[in-house]
Amino acid sequence: MTVELKINGFYFGGWQSVRIERGIEQIAGTFELSVTDRWNTAQGQQVMDLKPGQACEVLVDGVTVITGYTDTVTRSYDKAAHSISVSGRDKTGDLVDCSSIYKSGQWQNKKLEQIAADLCAPFGIKVLVATDTGAALPAFSIQEGESVFESLERAAKMRALLLVSDGLGNLLLTRAGTAKAPTDLTEGGNLLSAEAGFDWKDRFSVYIAKGQAQGSDDSYAETVAQPGGSVTDVAITRYRPFIVVAEDQGGNATLTQRAEWERNVRAGRGTRATLTVQGWQANGVLWQPNTLARLVSPLLSADVELLIVSAGYSLDESGSITTLQCARPSAFDTLEEVKQTRLDKKIRKKQGDEAGITQDDWELAP
Repeated sequence: MTVELKINGFYFGGWQSVRIERGIEQIAGTFELSVTDRWNTAQGQQVMDLKPGQACEVLVDGVTVITGYTDTVTRSYDKAAHSISVSGRDKTGDLVDCSSIYKSGQWQNKKLEQIAADLCAPFGIKVLVATDTGAALPAFSIQEGESVFESLERAAKMRALLLVSDGLGNLLLTRAGTAKAPTDLTEGGNLLSAEAGFDWKDRFSVYIAKGQAQGSDDSYAETVAQPGGSVTDVAITRYRPFIVVAEDQGGNATLTQRAEWERNVRAGRGTRATLTVQGWQANGVLWQPNTLARLVSPLLSADVELLIVSAGYSLDESGSITTLQCARPSAFDTLEEVKQTRLDKKIRKKQGDEAGITQDDWELAP
């Protein structure tokens, strides 16, 4: 397992510890590396003067996983050692930090990818599209004081799209992936540890999305207010309503999709598995976010296909470990009819099940 930091054409390795995280719920991948200030490189031994703000790439086993900038450099020493730690993010990290600015700050009848391209261009970030982004937005405006990411996230929610970095310095507009992970995740096999969490605190029985259509000379005020779209989460049996204020204008069909997105994402965030495996690869392929893997774990009462939401690569005294955060794929997909398991079946707890979890619990997420 090798990790290299590429700066100004030089590749530097020999890390004391490594932390790299990539996922579909974060627009930028992150890294943190601890190193000595003397390096062995292909160009010979060289003292490296690391600085914040340097353009860099992070490679895992020869695969570029982050293309961006160093954010923080920390130097420390004592009687026994002299070390440097460096952390940074993908180029798309600037979209999180920086204010949203573009001409008048308004677009009319533009698709999301055009709005994203206009906002990302000053940062030297290209916008790639991996899915149908839906109809053009009738009207979209920057809100005063919000970041570029906050602007794009509002628009992306209206089209149920994910904003992620491709690891090569580009912004990718995508949806939940369908590609398979290199292997299954199996108890007694490749799983070092597993934890399943089921949290209903942020889930509601009914989601109501409200918005307002664009007015005209003949339609205004109450005449352009939209009745809204609503969907239910049948897993939640007590009365728990939640109103979603749509980020942009839209008809009832769009508002219903927005309500579905809110329901599914909240269900997905409340139903998670945290899984660890040895190494960063399986069958010679790097574990990647936005891929599907089957979890087979009797102790978790799970035999279910999950979406890898994030992949974290670490290296320390325990060796190389990959930590996978996983959720039901439908938590990120609103395009197809969502089939939920009704709670009138009741949650059947298996006698002697130490985890107190049943397969039904996995199915209660949309």
